[in-house]
Amino acid sequence: MLRTTGWEVSTWFVVGFAGLFALAGVAAAVLGGIFEVRTDTVAAIGFVLASLVLLGAVIGVVVSGLIWSRGTRQIAEAYGSSGRSYTRHWGTRIYSFCLVFSFGVSWLAADRTAPAVLFTQATLRALGAAALIGGVLHSRARILRLIAQAHQVGHGAHPPVAGGDPAWALNPTPTSDDWNAGQWDPDVMRDIEARRHRDQT
Repeated sequence: MLRTTGWEVSTWFVVGFAGLFALAGVAAAVLGGIFEVRTDTVAAIGFVLASLVLLGAVIGVVVSGLIWSRGTRQIAEAYGSSGRSYTRHWGTRIYSFCLVFSFGVSWLAADRTAPAVLFTQATLRALGAAALIGGVLHSRARILRLIAQAHQVGHGAHPPVAGGDPAWALNPTPTSDDWNAGQWDPDVMRDIEARRHRDQT
């Protein structure tokens, strides 16, 4: 059986780094706004640290995201599904858009440290991080359902299909009833009995 411990760890690393990314973005906006209003050494140092944490969180999201994508693809393909549908989810697209747009806002702004610019960036980053977390957790839930269905099949149950009946257990050991024609089709059994009576007469 394919081990999923490493994949689970990478999943929560992505979630953790995305959450750190959102918090660092908000902290940078708040501390940058304070530093803009009045000269405050503590706020200035905090803004620099928050910016460094933000950069580290971006790197962490990218690295852990690549590891997670590889593990997700391997698990999905091992259980007979396409890994691409699990890794290229809506959360990644929204996160990438928000990240690029936040850098674009800073690049186009006349004053990159203006409170309006910083809080716009923080909002975009928080939105992107929330989408990434939601997308990763949604893909995780889908993978776990895929694994559960595969285990049901392995234990003698049919996986449910769209519009069909729920899974039902199969008896792996043949019984005498399996060879009883009356259990298959009563008409067949009646025809057999009628022929037997004709042969006797």
